Amino acid sequence: MTEKRNHPRLQPKGLQAGLRFYSAEQEIALDADILDISYSGIRVRLKQPIAAEIIGHIKITMTLPESGTSFSVHGILKHQQNDSECGVHYVDHIDGSIDDVMFECIELDNSTVFIKTH
Repeated sequence: MTEKRNHPRLQPKGLQAGLRFYSAEQEIALDADILDISYSGIRVRLKQPIAAEIIGHIKITMTLPESGTSFSVHGILKHQQNDSECGVHYVDHIDGSIDDVMFECIELDNSTVFIKTH
């Protein structure tokens, strides 16, 4: 199966996030590990499982590892592989706003190879 993306998914090691699920009935706050991140969405593994029928908007907040800057994105639940792993598609973000987080995640990516020149 070939990847249809213009930009690859990055798999940042050790990057964690706080999630808030907002629906008409409730608000749930959870912690998660980021499994992969791209310009269109993010996949996380929740530290506590959620019910399969959760719908609504999600706010993901993370601290960028290099700069220490807090960064938030908003999205909707797109895929839920099981009760602790889900994919979120970004909504309502400004073009270019994901660039900083992607740049810092490249440095944490499992597939990145650094070549020291000095």
